[in-house]
Amino acid sequence: MITVFLDYKSETPIYEQLYGFIKKSIETNDLKTNEKLPSKRKLAQHLKISVITVETAYSQLVAEGYIKAVPKSGYYVMPFVRLFNRKNQVLQNIGKHTPKTETYLVDFRTNQVDASSFPYEKLAKIEKEVMQYSYLENINKTDYLGMYSLRKKIADLLFEYRGVIASPDLIVIGSGSEHLISLLVLLLGRDKTYGVEEPGYLKNYNLYLDYGANAKTIPLDEQGVDIAKCKEVNIIHTTPSHQFPSGIVTTIQRRMELLNWASERSERYIIEDDYDSEFRFSGIPIPAMKSLDNMDKVIYMNSFSKSIAPSFRVSFMVLPRTLMEKYHKTYSYFTCSVPVMTQLVLEKFISSRDYEKHLNRMKNIYKSKRDFLIDRLRKSSFGDKIEIIGAESGLHFLVRINTNIKLDELISLAKEGGIRVYGISEYYLNKVKNYEDNIIVLGYSHLCEEDFLKAFDILEKSWKNL
Repeated sequence: MITVFLDYKSETPIYEQLYGFIKKSIETNDLKTNEKLPSKRKLAQHLKISVITVETAYSQLVAEGYIKAVPKSGYYVMPFVRLFNRKNQVLQNIGKHTPKTETYLVDFRTNQVDASSFPYEKLAKIEKEVMQYSYLENINKTDYLGMYSLRKKIADLLFEYRGVIASPDLIVIGSGSEHLISLLVLLLGRDKTYGVEEPGYLKNYNLYLDYGANAKTIPLDEQGVDIAKCKEVNIIHTTPSHQFPSGIVTTIQRRMELLNWASERSERYIIEDDYDSEFRFSGIPIPAMKSLDNMDKVIYMNSFSKSIAPSFRVSFMVLPRTLMEKYHKTYSYFTCSVPVMTQLVLEKFISSRDYEKHLNRMKNIYKSKRDFLIDRLRKSSFGDKIEIIGAESGLHFLVRINTNIKLDELISLAKEGGIRVYGISEYYLNKVKNYEDNIIVLGYSHLCEEDFLKAFDILEKSWKNL
């Protein structure tokens, strides 16, 4: 017979106390596998409680699999599998793999925006309006391509700013380039070889591999992607308007060569990553390769990471019609990864022309920062030993330093002073490559004039032997 001391003054119900006692007895093996429990009536009489209370406790134990009810026989203990106690080991493993974050007085990293200029008041107001007037009527809408109203606005932006004629029906919205690349691997095939620029944004190279595809780096020449090195590649992922990180603008001749290359075989495509085309500070905007594409072989990709913020997590791509047909046929069960609320806010931000105002404002802010930084570079103690490359557009540029000191040592000396600069070598897959030039990559969008002054006060001391 089961004997349990019940606390009638406790806030815990009697049936729950009984359930907990039997459960613990099974877990500690005090009640053995296949052992028969007392009948509901006998246990109720023994504990001086109601049959309903015992029945409720037994029912919960049956539901959780601790005991089983055998018709016309009674209740029996089920086998209980005990877990190994690995709590401490798991916690230790987590601790060992926690990434180390290094902090610097000034960090010239790329892929950042000016947080102080984020349009939070305007977006907060729009979000409140959307929640009040639009969200409820759209709460059950889950278009797998993204909301049509937002795709229409994106199509308008593409025509206005990039000269791309894109139907909203060919646009797919996703939460970041990682998500869009995963879709492209599904659409284009894991058996294809994806070419990624080198130097370049090597995260894309790793993404293609992690998604199960083949990946190959393609070197650059002065015109852009070296077309002669693309023989083993089916798809080229390129940044023609402002190559990352070199700043090379792919020439019109090379663009035409790439388009002809893609049209030679049905499985060939070009992924045009137009990641920071919004920010060009001199001359007219560079036309998107997609605007030249009359064979429908270019997959255009962009995001609002630079124009609004990386954490905004809204990207999009324009698919060739054949790929969109495959998407409809094969992957229409997908759900758009961007929340409806975010899409509604962005759509209203664009349609109200506030996005355009914000973009123009940021162009002026970033141009002012770029000009100040370049002026400070040229007036530095090593200003006569530098060459500035690719500063016409984008939110970073290169600085070639003419010195006999190796690139790694330049970076190390800067780190010792609390300043983080990035060598062009960090954007090559082959880290042991011999570099003829000492080139550093300076991202400046998130920094202010005070940061620039502080950085160069230190760099002039760190690099005094240039």
